[in-house]
Amino acid sequence: MTLTYCGSCGWTLHLAPVQAGVPAGHALRGQEEVAAPADEQTLEGQFQLRCRDLISEIRSLGFDPNVWVAMINNLGAAGAARKLLADHHMLVVTPWLVRRGRPELTLEHEIGQPRWAELFTDDERADAARRLARAAKTPHRRRRWPRARRAPRRPGF
Repeated sequence: MTLTYCGSCGWTLHLAPVQAGVPAGHALRGQEEVAAPADEQTLEGQFQLRCRDLISEIRSLGFDPNVWVAMINNLGAAGAARKLLADHHMLVVTPWLVRRGRPELTLEHEIGQPRWAELFTDDERADAARRLARAAKTPHRRRRWPRARRAPRRPGF
């Protein structure tokens, strides 16, 4: 089964069986692909390729991080990561991955890897580590249907 979540609220949007011979992430229509970096030889280009691999792995687990993909395609992977850190935003997929025991697939984990030390400042890497730790403590909010309210009873009815 493939499961598509809303990138902003985590609500289930689509549930479908996997098509035979098609990887799970490709069974969905309208999936935006991560753009190729301008130069694959630079460290920023390598980071974008790594983020593309992470997104592919995340999609194979049933989550489409479409907001992250759009940011990468507009700003580049390193630019998207810096913007998320500067704006104090965490991707919806981060707690989702942590709850499933896959923190190594998060952007925050990747930012902390020594390989990318030249791309991110010490403060950015420390902030990413704090966010990853916070994601582990984020409680899972179950969405519930609101209960119907009853009209107040009128005397005599």
